Amino acid sequence: MSNNTRVKTILLLAANPRKTSQLRLDEEVREIDEGLRRANKREQFKLEQKWAVRSRDFYRAILDTQPQIVHFFGHGAGEDGIVLEDDTGQIAFVQADALAGMFKLFARKGVECVLLNACYSEVQAEAISQHIEYVIGMNRQIGDKAAINFAVAFYDALAAGEEMEFAYELGCSQLFGLKEHETPVFKRKSLNNPIPGKTTRQRIFISYKRDVEPDQPTALQVFQALSPQHEVFIDQTMLVGTRWAERIEGEIRQADFLIVFLSARSVYSEMVEQEIRMAHEMAQLQGGRPAILPVRLGYREPFQYPLSAYLNKINWAFWQGEEDTPRLIAELTQAISGGELPFDAAQAKAALLETSEPSPLPRPFASAQPVALEMPEGTMDSESAFYVERPSDAIAIRTIAQKGVTIAIKGPRQVGKSSLLIRAIEAAVNAGKRVAFLDFQLFDKSALTDAELFFQRFCSWLTYELDMEDRVEEYWKTPLGNSQRCTRYVQRHILKELGKTPLVLAMDEVDKVFDADFRNDFFGMLRSWHNSRATIPIWKQLDLTLVTSTEPYQLIDDLNQSPFNVGQVIELQDFTPEQVADLNHRHGSPLNPSEERQLIVLLGGHPYLVRRALYLVANQQISTTELFANATADSGPFGDHLRRHLSLLHDKTELIRSLLQIIRQNTCEDKRLFWRLRGAGLVREEGRTVLPRCQLYANYFRENLRE
Repeated sequence: MSNNTRVKTILLLAANPRKTSQLRLDEEVREIDEGLRRANKREQFKLEQKWAVRSRDFYRAILDTQPQIVHFFGHGAGEDGIVLEDDTGQIAFVQADALAGMFKLFARKGVECVLLNACYSEVQAEAISQHIEYVIGMNRQIGDKAAINFAVAFYDALAAGEEMEFAYELGCSQLFGLKEHETPVFKRKSLNNPIPGKTTRQRIFISYKRDVEPDQPTALQVFQALSPQHEVFIDQTMLVGTRWAERIEGEIRQADFLIVFLSARSVYSEMVEQEIRMAHEMAQLQGGRPAILPVRLGYREPFQYPLSAYLNKINWAFWQGEEDTPRLIAELTQAISGGELPFDAAQAKAALLETSEPSPLPRPFASAQPVALEMPEGTMDSESAFYVERPSDAIAIRTIAQKGVTIAIKGPRQVGKSSLLIRAIEAAVNAGKRVAFLDFQLFDKSALTDAELFFQRFCSWLTYELDMEDRVEEYWKTPLGNSQRCTRYVQRHILKELGKTPLVLAMDEVDKVFDADFRNDFFGMLRSWHNSRATIPIWKQLDLTLVTSTEPYQLIDDLNQSPFNVGQVIELQDFTPEQVADLNHRHGSPLNPSEERQLIVLLGGHPYLVRRALYLVANQQISTTELFANATADSGPFGDHLRRHLSLLHDKTELIRSLLQIIRQNTCEDKRLFWRLRGAGLVREEGRTVLPRCQLYANYFRENLRE
């Protein structure tokens, strides 16, 4: 779908606080709405409204509606700012610098025009125009009739397909009789803020899978095409090591855009996933920078989790073959210049996608795939044919069938915790329970550093997953602490609304909260919910399941306030030799007994790496000779996986020193660092001896880590 045919959302924000003169705001909205309805291009516009706007309503409405045009109508007060309402309906000023800072963020989210139809708002318009392409303000007081006439003519012109400048001029032309035609002022970013040619260069990071076609040749062509105009980084020849990891993170942090090439091979790359994750997290802290520009290289499958969480809501480009490369370069150039990639609307994306028949030998995923929780039958995933059941599976499934239970699933990274959680979720759905699945990886850093914001988003997310009315704002008006408000919300709104239907709150990757200052408050709250089942019947309707890689005893101050040492605690271990043999058999026995033993020596029982090795050999992508000869090579079978770990370690001096001590001496002086390395899935303990989790890790990190 092209940019000139996509629907544009107009967000109308109104404020007329008490003790200010009453404006004819409803008439202005009605006239705009009627004008759009009769326009010949009315299907290209969507009108959204928000009344009695407070400061936080301003940005919330933009977040909720994702508008291209933001129209504020109300009062302005010159240098003091535009006039909004506080919680009591009284006057609250928002000054120019605050508006400019906010719209700097929303400029990357698609806001292209801001209309401040309020008196004396030129100061704010000037500030906003540093970031938004088209801004209109008022340089003096404007009467109600003039404000209405200008707005109606402005939108009539846009709805007829005219450009912004034409719409502005037409609006002004309707004010001559009122002698207010010079009151509206038009600001344009590219005209009002000319930028010297050298500063228009953008920093671009290209993410792709090495030594794979068409990924590498297409990435190099794009690199060559964009380099004359921009500073483009592509990792092609850098030697892997700690310095490499520092450079990768530094380049992504400084980038304005991350172009990521996604093919049938690269979507399974742990390193590509890690670079997308890094860009996503940095953008949350850096005003939307770097913006992610995904390019599908002939890949029409739906993105799997967690890529789906990062990429489904943003625009894509699509490349089918070499003949598409010039068009792709033009589309990327346009996006870097402020435009958008072509596939934006859900309908256009759906038309692009094709769902293939399940492969008899499905690829192993680095992350477990959440089931479709809305499916009551809880259909087994196609991967289940390669799922190795362990005694803990029966315990989890038997426990979740009971009423009012708490399950803690613990173990190192990629041992199968999330997969077990998902199987337990399927069992819960089959038992008639509602399930809310929250992956804490998706909490952004702003929420993890602000207790109130975290608890509010936790409640809103839970509400959204259950498709209920969000009443978080209402409950947060009570003069209580965050955990008390959250508890009241779950008890009096969520559980009460569900009635007698049991709810499973399934929380994955809760490790993300362990570094937060409020971790004791949050986990203490969950423990109180567990304890409340004994005295308050409604809490028996709630099951808790928590998944963690980090040993929580090291991080929660009061163990009596921990939810990890009550209920059913399940600790997962790596596969046994018998389970590896079973998995080899399920893959068609691509390894003979001798090679099977060699694999166990190399990988131990690391579930993900064992599955990956068997998949590659069974699928004839590599031979067993190549598997063992190139195990630690950058382009080898585990290259992406190893580089990802290296990138996560690069700036953690204490962890690097401890890991090298474990590799060289089989000891770790600091128990706290041992638990962190164990949680990351890098080391294990045998009695009093501390060892690398597998020989592959020992060989790779001995060669590539530097203190």
